[in-house]
Amino acid sequence: MYHQQYLTCAASLGLAASIIIVLQLQLAMVCPGAAAGGGDGTMMQHLHLFMHDDYTGPRPTAVLIVNGTGAPLRDDVRFGDTVVMDDVLTEGPSRGSRPVGRAQGTYVTASMEEGRPAMLLSMNVVLTDYAPYTGSTVAVMGRNDVMEPVRELAVVGGTGKFRMATGYVLWKTASFKGKYAVLELDIYLRAP
Repeated sequence: MYHQQYLTCAASLGLAASIIIVLQLQLAMVCPGAAAGGGDGTMMQHLHLFMHDDYTGPRPTAVLIVNGTGAPLRDDVRFGDTVVMDDVLTEGPSRGSRPVGRAQGTYVTASMEEGRPAMLLSMNVVLTDYAPYTGSTVAVMGRNDVMEPVRELAVVGGTGKFRMATGYVLWKTASFKGKYAVLELDIYLRAP
């Protein structure tokens, strides 16, 4: 009798262990990082850059291409305003700092809340002189609530060393004078 109970218990434990192994294998196939506790073998990378968004001067790097409608939400920003940009990225906050790439894309004022314009941002961070990532790009998308001190946007992909990257960008306004803004970007990402 004791021997039979022992065999039944051992069989149950074997079945439970088999089920756990199968579940872990399925989880590893669906979410590779989850089965290993987030350690999928890739290292979190951190890029620290400054973006110079300039509407002024003889060669502006940001241009309003679609005028929005209605009353201004703040200053002269209207719902639907659409801007295309090709902003310089530097290693420091000064415009005279070493250029390391470009921020190319668009942003659209997508919030109608008066006094709190928020933009839908879609851009590529193009690294032109940022070893060892020169030639790589990072695709960024998200909501830029300009009134918040720190905004978080999503890394949704990339090319080169950042092919299929995921992560996030912490985005801060370092300075703002008239129509010239310096934005500090802390990009945290992983690429397989």
